Amino acid sequence: MDRTVKLWHLSRGECLCCFQHVDFVTCVAFLPKDDRYFLSGSLDGKLRLWYIPDKKVAVWNEVQVKFITAITFVKNGKFAVVGTYNGRCYFYTSDQLKYHTVVDVRSSRGKNARGHKVTGLAVHGDKLLVTSNDSRIRMYDVRDMALTCKFRGAQNDHSQIRAAFSPDGRHIVCGSEDKFVYIWRTSDLPSTLSVRKDRNAMWERVRAHNSPVSVAVFAPKPQVFMNMLDRKESQASGERVGGHVVVSADLTGSIKIMVNRPRATKAGQSTFFEAE
Repeated sequence: MDRTVKLWHLSRGECLCCFQHVDFVTCVAFLPKDDRYFLSGSLDGKLRLWYIPDKKVAVWNEVQVKFITAITFVKNGKFAVVGTYNGRCYFYTSDQLKYHTVVDVRSSRGKNARGHKVTGLAVHGDKLLVTSNDSRIRMYDVRDMALTCKFRGAQNDHSQIRAAFSPDGRHIVCGSEDKFVYIWRTSDLPSTLSVRKDRNAMWERVRAHNSPVSVAVFAPKPQVFMNMLDRKESQASGERVGGHVVVSADLTGSIKIMVNRPRATKAGQSTFFEAE
């Protein structure tokens, strides 16, 4: 809110550097191949690539539609993706920030045809996940910019919520304004005639909060946590723990850690449980 980007190192308590902007900064991302550079997006519509050692802007460009709301890199840093308030994703070359193409993140008809704010971007290989304020999560193939699947279930009408991939890319997780955490599969969908391959409304959800869930992510290395839990569980039951770990937080500041593992459950019951 102070129109700056602040840089820290995990081993030091003080701020290393402050990068001043002319408007509110909504998103930042390090360049994947060279962390001396980072990209910032702000409400003035400017996309800035900063060179940290010189504390200066190396190159910048202005998005056609102002109000940048999300950014990320795809194809191992070759292109930068910029999400905007009116439901578009612009692609720019990372080295010179030259315009490459644009994708309209909207439905072809109905109330969502006008486009809604892009609230989050996530990448796994050639998959780009776009979260927006029409309560939809769309997955694109960045090789041809084709929409491969649309995920429904979570409520995201007014918040800055974004979906995230699991480490193996086979699942996605997202917070929701209805206080649940939602999880979908990205592969191995049923091949029945009643299921459209480009739509996925089959989800699992977990109620772990008493207020809207603002963020939910998979742990990048779940086995680190699993090893600690495994020692505790094996002492009690002799069984070995395995599965995904999800961390979620809500608007009150409450943070929960949930673990997924095979166990006997009733029909419709989640396999996730809250770790103590």
